[in-house]
Amino acid sequence: MKANELPVITENLLAAMQSDGYSQKFLDSAVWILELFSSYCEKRGLHTISVDAAVLFCKEQFGFDYYEPSASLQHSIRRPLLSLFEYYQTGSYLRIHPKSVHTKIPEAFGDLYLEYWDVVNKLDLAKSTRKERLWMFSVHFNFIAEQGITVPLDIRQEHVHMFLDMHQKKYASSTMAGQRTVLRELYDWLYEQRYVSFSGKQAIPFVRRDPRDKILSYYSRDEISQMLSCIDTESRSGKFAYAVVSILAYLGIRAGDIICLKFSSIDWENNVICFNQQKTGKPLTLPLLDEVKYPLLDYIKNARPESRDADYIFATACAPYTRLNTTGSVYHIVKKCMNIAGIEFEGRHHGSHALRTSLASDLLQNDVPISAIAGILGHSSTRATEAYLTIDETHLKELTLEVPNE
Repeated sequence: MKANELPVITENLLAAMQSDGYSQKFLDSAVWILELFSSYCEKRGLHTISVDAAVLFCKEQFGFDYYEPSASLQHSIRRPLLSLFEYYQTGSYLRIHPKSVHTKIPEAFGDLYLEYWDVVNKLDLAKSTRKERLWMFSVHFNFIAEQGITVPLDIRQEHVHMFLDMHQKKYASSTMAGQRTVLRELYDWLYEQRYVSFSGKQAIPFVRRDPRDKILSYYSRDEISQMLSCIDTESRSGKFAYAVVSILAYLGIRAGDIICLKFSSIDWENNVICFNQQKTGKPLTLPLLDEVKYPLLDYIKNARPESRDADYIFATACAPYTRLNTTGSVYHIVKKCMNIAGIEFEGRHHGSHALRTSLASDLLQNDVPISAIAGILGHSSTRATEAYLTIDETHLKELTLEVPNE
């Protein structure tokens, strides 16, 4: 942008933020940062102002990398600058700026990366999925370069195994399963293009496990009650948390379905919730229990902000008020409630899915048929529900075979 455009763009940006409902405290902070930035550019006699000027501003004035802020204060300083350039380029700005990951591509594999980048971006995939594939390429080939390899044909299957062994020390097993899939697809493509001598399926074979082999995390009914009783239902945030945790604990609805719940999903007169499941696309109807109905009404009437996404029940807690966009919000609510309640979760998963498995456990202990549990959880077959048998010791014993007497 031209230097003489900066004041007008700044004024329009702040007006847009005010219209979107940002607090006066946030606006005051944004004004302070943007005025400092304007003075910085003026003192240096800049006629054209670009992101490079913001990079130098953050480095010289506040001592941090614009692209890699590490503290909350640094993110707060950078945020108005990010919004400024977004507003200039698009006439709008992102409400959330996810942390970016910058991984340099080894020079020896630069051309290969560009070819793969072109292939990935032509696929009909979500943006986040494409980014994950390109991130895996960059991380993996940095590892390959560290092994002294500069030609893809010199890569051997043991190099892939070494990389996975290194990674599994950093990530959870569920994350590693996804990374293995991405890496397998990358090597399938490399093999098809004859860049390597083995396929992804050869290097990383599929290992199909019976879902009953996995012992799932669950929480007792007493622990669930303890979690709910520790929520401050007098506060707006507490009403929000109580409604969300109640839905998870008493209905077992997936986090992805909770954030997509609409007012049209609730039949208040007949006390049922009806929605299409995000995971399967299939409809599911559940009873609107009093334990869910009243916390939900309390949130809607007394805590829910007026949201621009008026059709959706759950809205963000901070301006600009929109529908919840990620399941991470639900995860953090559950974890925070467990911490407040003093529930020990070391060695157990402690997100929304753990409450779903806990409901299944409670139903099993009360001798509810597995077909009925499958219906409540929205499983298309009891095969998927059988995984939940592993969380109940009493019923697990019923599955074991007697050892014959010899």
